[in-house]
Amino acid sequence: MANSAYFNCITSESAFGARFKAEEGKLFSEVHHVAASEWGRDHLFACRVIRRETQYNVLPNLSEYVGLADLKSSPEISAFLRGPDSTYLSQSEHGLIRDSGCSLSLAQIWAAMGMIKAGKNTRTETFIETSGCESEDESHGRAKRPRRSTLQEEFINSSMLQVGSSSPQADSFSSHATSSIGYIDRESHMLLSSPEDETLRLASCVIRHILYYAPPQDSGNLQSVIEFRDAKRRLSVKSPLLRRKLVATDDGGLCRRIAHDNVFRVDKERVAILEAKRHFQFLENGRPIMSDGCLAQMTCEALVARLADPFTELGLGSIIFIHAAQHYVCFLHFQITDDYLRDFESDAPSNFIYVTSTPWFDLSSRSGRELVVQNISCIIRWAIQ
Repeated sequence: MANSAYFNCITSESAFGARFKAEEGKLFSEVHHVAASEWGRDHLFACRVIRRETQYNVLPNLSEYVGLADLKSSPEISAFLRGPDSTYLSQSEHGLIRDSGCSLSLAQIWAAMGMIKAGKNTRTETFIETSGCESEDESHGRAKRPRRSTLQEEFINSSMLQVGSSSPQADSFSSHATSSIGYIDRESHMLLSSPEDETLRLASCVIRHILYYAPPQDSGNLQSVIEFRDAKRRLSVKSPLLRRKLVATDDGGLCRRIAHDNVFRVDKERVAILEAKRHFQFLENGRPIMSDGCLAQMTCEALVARLADPFTELGLGSIIFIHAAQHYVCFLHFQITDDYLRDFESDAPSNFIYVTSTPWFDLSSRSGRELVVQNISCIIRWAIQ
């Protein structure tokens, strides 16, 4: 019988120990020496990765930076949260700007989302539904195929959230979430998947809009700014003990630029790392779950980023990922300590990489957009402190 996804089953030290023994896990010195894109389950065991079972609406390491006014900060953010009108799926980007009066950055978001959503709707009538919320294109009255309900721990259930004006306290964003999603047919999901570049395009447009207009960057004359980095970065490092060459290439991300003598220069390349996929890579009983390969690839990227800067450019060993698949986004936090780096290549390692994640947020729903804004606003505050 096939093993359950690592993301689902290795959620504690005891679970790690039991599965490592049962699956005859290898030490880091024993696994195949390959690029990040080829890492898999063996590498997750070798790196001693533990995924924290509880998921949060805002990553716990960012929760102290939550601002209750973030979702009411500017007309541009309000327009993003409100969403497009019912014609966006059939509109061109030019038409969204010239005829619908959208700002440039909003028009780019709705056009990019339209490319993904319209492509889905012309190829299949299989719809993904987040329990308790209605995305814009679902409100247009199109007929839908009957759905099966199934528990899904990764997708946000908007009925469980308190966001926007209904949020009385900041901890409503950081509290853990239970969620559900409709049944996803594997064959249909794979057939309707868009090219990875379309996922990247939508994610970059959304992130840029939030960086332009959300607190604390909703004003001018800033001396320190977080910006989106389009260019993919290839990093190559040597491991501390065995001097093994580790290579990883990201899909872009967030960087920090600071003004020196009236010239903005990058001083932090990897405030957050973007990892995009064309679709969910693993489905279990109709539920999307992060695949071993995807988690392993991000683990390698996180480890390489951490080793590339031994002085913890990212702060206390924290590496944040923005992970996108089609019009869904989640956030992950990898904690890699100095003790871990000194220990992980030894014959008897004892430290772990701990990974915390949010649920998946649907960019075609208001609740999903609200929580993406909230997480990115927190990342900005965390990075410019």
